[in-house]
This record gives sequence, structure tokens and C-alpha cells, in this order.
Amino acid sequence: MDFLNAIILLLNYIFIPALTYGSQLALGAIFVTLIYGILRFANFATGDMMSFGTMATILFTWYFQSLGVSLGVLPTALLAIPFGIILMILYMLLIDKFVFKYYRHQKSPPVQFAMVSIGVMFVTQAVVRIIIGPSDRRFFDVFRPE
Repeated sequence: MDFLNAIILLLNYIFIPALTYGSQLALGAIFVTLIYGILRFANFATGDMMSFGTMATILFTWYFQSLGVSLGVLPTALLAIPFGIILMILYMLLIDKFVFKYYRHQKSPPVQFAMVSIGVMFVTQAVVRIIIGPSDRRFFDVFRPE
């Protein structure tokens, strides 16, 4: 029985968090690689775009929880993820249209695109911090059937 408890503790506290964190890093690396491969400049705002999508998902989760909408035993965030993705896509398209389009028409060098992406990064960080705040947030489902 102690062996089984040790395996469960190892899975819950070591393996699953490591797999989750590694998956987040891999997703960010794939994101950066695709952006660099398509746009041909290093967009430093990619991590902040991911945090903007996370913020949108948290806000939609809170909204669905306030309406009493849930997926039963599954987390409400699973229902909010597609809405967060759509909002992040819209935000990225707006940033591309109103910020990067100008520099593409000017045929700016990649270094200038990188500097502009740092500005977008700081603006996106500010938007996230203004809307959701800089402190850690935890959200739970309002009702869990037992």
C-alpha cells in the first residue's frame, strides 16, 4: 500500500506538474517558431499574447460561473477556453492591423519590427494588469456535485 501511495504522490506532485509546465513551454516555443517562420521577425509579445488569452479565459470563466453555467463535474474553464481563444485572435488581428501593418508598408527592417513588438509586449502587459490585476488569482467552480 505504501508503494501505491508513493506512486500516486510521485504522479500528482512531480510528473503531472512537470508535464503541464513542459507542455506550456513547448506551446510557447511552437508559437514563437511559427511567428518567426511566417512573419520573419522575432515577436517578443507572444508570451503576453498567451497571457491575454489566459486573462480572457479567466474572465469568461467568472462570467459563466456568475450565470450558473457549468459542465457538471468538469471545470467551467473548459467551456470558457474557446471564447478566450477567439478574443485573443481578435486582439492579435487588431494589433497586426493597427501596429504592424504600418511597418510592413514602410518595409522596415526586422530589428525595427522587434522593437515594435517589445512595445506591443509592454502595452499588452499593461492591459492585462489593468483588467485583471497584478496579483495571483484563483478561481473555483461555484458548485461541485458530490
